[in-house]
Amino acid sequence: MIIEDWILATLIVLFILACGWLYVIWQNTQRSEHQIRQVVSQQTLIGSDVSARSLCHAVHYLYPSMHAGVDFVIKHDDPGQPPYIAEWNSTSSKPSEQQLRRALAKISEHGLLENYAIRRQAEYPSIGDQLDAAFKARHGDKTEQMEQDKKIQEIKDKYPKTSGECGD
Repeated sequence: MIIEDWILATLIVLFILACGWLYVIWQNTQRSEHQIRQVVSQQTLIGSDVSARSLCHAVHYLYPSMHAGVDFVIKHDDPGQPPYIAEWNSTSSKPSEQQLRRALAKISEHGLLENYAIRRQAEYPSIGDQLDAAFKARHGDKTEQMEQDKKIQEIKDKYPKTSGECGD
């Protein structure tokens, strides 16, 4: 009888521990899903709203390792008003409006708000030329393909890819 009570008590404790463990896993899953939704929401906003993207660039200018949707959240509720930092989740101090304005002025001055992809696309060889070179390369003449690749690499070097954190 004592052994049966001990087994029952052990089973109850194991059941309680298993329930606690499942609750912790469920909580972590909920937090992860919220975080993913937040990052997606930020990337959507930043990708479609130039002023929100500019604000994101300003934050990245001041704090290069920060991520929109994780370390900070940008909102743009009213089209008549500028976007703003709605949440600051970083241990670093939140930048002031003045710091953000100075950062925006700096990156505007250096042309960093322009999308590198747009500048690259304007200078890349035409798709037709690239396809023609690829066709000739498949048939043994790699000369044009190597020239196209050299041009493309020069343009990539001229306009390096920026951080993908602000919709670039």
